[in-house]
Amino acid sequence: MLWSQRWVFFCALALLSTACGQLDFGAGPLLYDVTVAPDLITPNADHDQDVTNIAYTLRRNATVSIFFEDTEGERFYFRKEKRRAAGRYSVQWGGTVDKPEIIETDYGTEEILSRVLPDGLYTWTIEAVDDSGTTESFNGSITLQDGDTEMPQLRSFAVVPRVFTPNQDVLDDRVSISYYLTKDVNTKTVYLVNPDEPDVKYFISEKPGVEEPNIRGNHDHDYDGGVDQNAEPPPDGDYIVYVEVHDLAGNAIRVSGNLTIKEGGKPRADIAEGEIDWENEVNRRVTVALGEKLCFSTVVVNEGTVPLRTSGPWPGAEYHFGQNYNTLAAEVDDKSWRHQPGVWRFAINFESTEFNFPYRWAVGRKEDLEMRIDSRGNEQWYLMPGKRGRTSGCIIIDEEPPLSADVWWGGLIHQSVAVANDNVDRIEVRVDAP
Repeated sequence: MLWSQRWVFFCALALLSTACGQLDFGAGPLLYDVTVAPDLITPNADHDQDVTNIAYTLRRNATVSIFFEDTEGERFYFRKEKRRAAGRYSVQWGGTVDKPEIIETDYGTEEILSRVLPDGLYTWTIEAVDDSGTTESFNGSITLQDGDTEMPQLRSFAVVPRVFTPNQDVLDDRVSISYYLTKDVNTKTVYLVNPDEPDVKYFISEKPGVEEPNIRGNHDHDYDGGVDQNAEPPPDGDYIVYVEVHDLAGNAIRVSGNLTIKEGGKPRADIAEGEIDWENEVNRRVTVALGEKLCFSTVVVNEGTVPLRTSGPWPGAEYHFGQNYNTLAAEVDDKSWRHQPGVWRFAINFESTEFNFPYRWAVGRKEDLEMRIDSRGNEQWYLMPGKRGRTSGCIIIDEEPPLSADVWWGGLIHQSVAVANDNVDRIEVRVDAP
């Protein structure tokens, strides 16, 4: 290696390459060229003397600590026992120290991550210990004045509900993370962490239209686990919700609350084999006399990993031609048969109808389903993952359909979400005189 190449190599070991011409790695003190300037700072984020520059040089590899002591002798570390290679170092300090403090509140756990030290006179110390155990240190004094020591707070922090099932059944599908931010901040992050995988964070964006994200005031995060964007939610399990804020001066705080995810995932279902057993169907045509019934049966398969919520009308229910599931619900006085967001139903449609998929049924018989009681005490019925549900029904053709209503088909409706399957097993329906 040429001498010029060696010189470049040794310069690269230093943090500040501009100091290469002044470095001396020979014999002499372990720690030298120590400066802390200016010796008075005003850490309040007004861009006027907010920071001091701390600089030092190590002649050999060492473990370095930088700390400050107030007039009562309490010590605050800025750097504690950090391994450093020989070289020149420089870092700016704005009066903040990382001294974690945990506070239990009536709304959750609050952690102070960093804070600006109170105004006053402090003694600074830079201490280095090399591999042989030799210890050298420098100290001096610095004054903090007009510092911003007001901690941002996240009052009335709440995670509701605490048990979350992001599967688009509209029951506990969303979580509200809300709080009141007491001062403007520089950065804010909201995320989930599974304690078993602390390095994996699931970030949560803020619900629009409440306040600007970093401005003092009320804030609300509406979290769906990503399912509404066709993403898989975090795996089922117990999580911690964190909200972390840092102001411009360096004060930082974090609050946390518990959240359990279960039965999360994108629901998926299909009509088995894509077939509907149309009664009296011959060569893709069914002939029905006016006043008779168009009947069917089919099987729905839950092909996903989450339960599918369903509701009546139950298999076997019959409609008159002019009815739909809402009017049938009114006739039998069963509100659960009306339109319910998140519910899955098998449905029949025909050309020229003014009411899309007017005839709807549960995706299985009660013996095919699992019944649960929800938080309001209501019965809810589910087709579980991997299970098959048989459904059937009839439409009484008791009035002359429009001339263009001769093509009929089936589909799967995820109400208020999507038509999951459409145009299934299309047939021609001919209505003859009685």
